[in-house]
Amino acid sequence: MKKICLKILLLLFLLMGIGNVYAKPYTYERNESNNYGVNKKWSITENNLPNVLDTPLVDAKEKIIDFDDVLTDSEEEELTKLIKKFIEKTNMDMVIVIPNFPYSNDSENEDYAADFYDYNDYGLDFEKYSGVLFLRNHYDADPFFNIYTFGYAQLFFSYNRLENLLDDIYPDIKSENYVKGFTTFINTMIDYYDRGIPREMRNYYVDDMGYLKQSNSKAYPDFKYEERQFQPSWLIYLLISLGITAIIMGILIKKNKMVVKVKTAGEYLNKNSVNINNRKDVFVSSHTSSYTTSSSSGGGGFSSHGGSSGGGHSGGGGRHG
Repeated sequence: MKKICLKILLLLFLLMGIGNVYAKPYTYERNESNNYGVNKKWSITENNLPNVLDTPLVDAKEKIIDFDDVLTDSEEEELTKLIKKFIEKTNMDMVIVIPNFPYSNDSENEDYAADFYDYNDYGLDFEKYSGVLFLRNHYDADPFFNIYTFGYAQLFFSYNRLENLLDDIYPDIKSENYVKGFTTFINTMIDYYDRGIPREMRNYYVDDMGYLKQSNSKAYPDFKYEERQFQPSWLIYLLISLGITAIIMGILIKKNKMVVKVKTAGEYLNKNSVNINNRKDVFVSSHTSSYTTSSSSGGGGFSSHGGSSGGGHSGGGGRHG
C-alpha cells in the first residue's frame, strides 16, 4: 500500500512539473559549419573572425534564445506566438536573447547583440536584414537590457520611440516579470509599426550596409508615415488668453462710468496725509541668474552604429536593473 502511495505522489510531482520545464537553446559548432555559419553578405576577415567564433551559433527559427533559463517552455511558446504576429505584420524579424555575462561597459552589450544578430540568420529572409533584437543580459552584478534595430526597423522604431518603450517596461523587466514585460514590448512595437514611420525619420533611408542616411525628400514614399497631429504652441495659447482678457477688461471699463483717466501717480494721493521730508537713492546690489540647457549631439540627427561585421544598426539608450 505504501509503495502504491509513493508512486502516486511521484506521479503527481511529475505532472505538476510539466508546466515549468526549462530547456536551454541548442547551439552549433561554427568551425564545423560552412563559412562559420555566417550566411549573410558580411566578409569574414582576421579582424572579425574572433567575434564570429565567440558568437553562439543558433537556429534562427528560434525567436527566444534563453541561455539563463528565466522563462519556462510554456512561457516561450506564448511569447513566440506574439513574435510571429509581429513578423507577419511588419515583414521584419524579431528575437529575444537572454545571456548572462560580465561586462564593464554598456558597449559590450551592444557588441554582443549586433554580433548575435549579424552572425546568425536573423533577418536573412527580409530586405536589408530588417529586424529587432531585445537583449536582456541577466548578469547578477549589473543586469542590463536594451532594444536594437536593423535594416528598415531603424526607421519605424526611432530612438525616441525605443526610449519611451524602455521606460514603460522597466518596472517589469527589473522585477523579472518577463512575460508581462516582453508582451508589452512586442505589442508596443506592433503599435509603433501601425502608426508608421515617425516624422523625424521621414528624410532618412537605409543604405546597402544597413546604415541610416539622410535624404532631401521622403525616402520611401511607399511606406506609411505617422500623421502629423496639430498641437497649438504655448504662444498661441498665450495670445488667445491675452485677447480674451483684453476683451473682458474693455467691457468692464466701458460699463463703469465712474472711471476717470489720470495722468500722474500723485492724483491718487491725499496730499494732506503725506509729508516727504527727505529723498535718497540707495544702490543695494546687483545679481544675475543664468543657466545653460543641454542639446543632443549632432544637432538632433540620427545615425547607425557599426558592428564588427561592417553592417549598421541602431538602438535605445539601454537600462540597468
